[in-house]
Amino acid sequence: MRLFYEGIVANLKWGVRILWRNIERRGPPVCLAALGLWAGLGLGGGGTLQLGFAVVFGAFAVSWVELCAAAAKRGRILLGALCAGCALSAGVLRFQIQQEAVPGAVASADVRGLHIDAFEGRLDIDSQTTARKNRKLELKVRALEFVGLNFRVRCEWKRPAFSQFLLSGAGPRLSAGTMIRAESVRGGDFFWVDARDIKRLEDARFFARLRAVLASHFAQGISTAAGKAGPLAQALLLGVKDELDTEFKGLFQEAGCAHLLALSGQHLSIICALVTLVGRRIVRKEKRVRRVSLGFAWFFVWLAGPGPSLLRAIFMLRIAEIGKALDRPQSSFALLSCAAVLLALLAPSSINSLSSIYSFSAMAGLMLFAHRFSGFLKPYLPNSIAQALSASLAAICGTAMVSVLTFGTLIPASVLSATAAAPVMLAFMWIALSGGLLAGFFPVIGHITAPALELLQTVLTSILAFGASLPAIHLESDMAGRIAACVLIALIIALIYAVPWLQWRNSRRTMEMLDAKNPSLRARNRFPLFEPRKE
Repeated sequence: MRLFYEGIVANLKWGVRILWRNIERRGPPVCLAALGLWAGLGLGGGGTLQLGFAVVFGAFAVSWVELCAAAAKRGRILLGALCAGCALSAGVLRFQIQQEAVPGAVASADVRGLHIDAFEGRLDIDSQTTARKNRKLELKVRALEFVGLNFRVRCEWKRPAFSQFLLSGAGPRLSAGTMIRAESVRGGDFFWVDARDIKRLEDARFFARLRAVLASHFAQGISTAAGKAGPLAQALLLGVKDELDTEFKGLFQEAGCAHLLALSGQHLSIICALVTLVGRRIVRKEKRVRRVSLGFAWFFVWLAGPGPSLLRAIFMLRIAEIGKALDRPQSSFALLSCAAVLLALLAPSSINSLSSIYSFSAMAGLMLFAHRFSGFLKPYLPNSIAQALSASLAAICGTAMVSVLTFGTLIPASVLSATAAAPVMLAFMWIALSGGLLAGFFPVIGHITAPALELLQTVLTSILAFGASLPAIHLESDMAGRIAACVLIALIIALIYAVPWLQWRNSRRTMEMLDAKNPSLRARNRFPLFEPRKE
């Protein structure tokens, strides 16, 4: 038994040594920074542990590099990047705690005989319609009013102190940036305000008003071009799900394709692909086409709203373009790591949200496993089908553990549903985008695009219904069972990487055996195509 454990320890040391050598040789420092960031966010807490680890481990790393003669300067940079990522996670956690501290103090005011009567602040995003046709408002609070027995207290901040969700009755859509006052607020599990008690204090600023006008005209053009498929088109192109049927939204979730309905990098890539396709017909210069596509991507993010997934995608596109301009192209993992660091710096409140975690884990799964699955499937399937199916399998490998730990559910049928729905979504979004842009000038185009979009929506509904009818894996609420399922998923993922390595190892052993049996083969070139031609 002792020899067994010593063998395990020796193999672990060997694996860590090989892994560190590969990271030191080819790993970008920003990947270590992103690793430290996500590890610190995963630990949670108040950030003190992460900051202490960064300081102590950083001091140890510097001392080790200075004392060890064989240590390279690159090792110091990599360890410093890991510590910087841990320190950044501590800053993010401290920021989130400060954001949550004020609402906690506000909630404790009820114990002292006070209750909140009014909120004042600026809308952070456009108002949204819930399943029960109520309005959901996300407010950046700048003033509060408390009411006691015989007195009234008003608290103001020079800048927004915290975010607060409010629910109200049906009413007109309010655009982001609008300053409002909500009076006669009723609290409980959530804050409710009547629609008549919401007052506009001031309109949004110029760019916010311009965005609202453009979004309104574009939504009207989409409705004209899409006909009965207008709600789905608005959800896919603008992120507006107000008019989308509740049962239809539930169908996406039951089929494991909820990510297709939420604005993400997939939608951004589809739109950029259409812009690139049109741009190549007009401009015919690749560099200008890339810049136009990137500019349109920024415009789309500004118009639809900067969600975590869209920000991740636009950061990756921008960094990739900068790398090409400087003749320093970056790897996909370096781009993803840079996007994580930028999102933590610019949007610290949303870096560890569920949508952000799903977005980064799905992208990491695509980078890690897409080519593996593609190599397995290409001998048996056509190239286009193999690539689409491998992308779906890679995405579910990246997000499986997140789904199991969060919801206790895994939907394997989402691989088939997402693969079948992807080309339908592509055609739907291209037609809806083109029709929505042209319908503002030529409304008659709706007679052509509306039947096509309605047909595509019918096909998409059939695909989702088929996916929803397939069985899903539901785990118990016990966390130990979910962790065991995650361990099993991790072993399966490790097997995906182990099989090609074992095949390569067996082929190498075969070549060594052939060389040992035929010494004359060693002197010959194994690649006769590169031998000099005999005259």
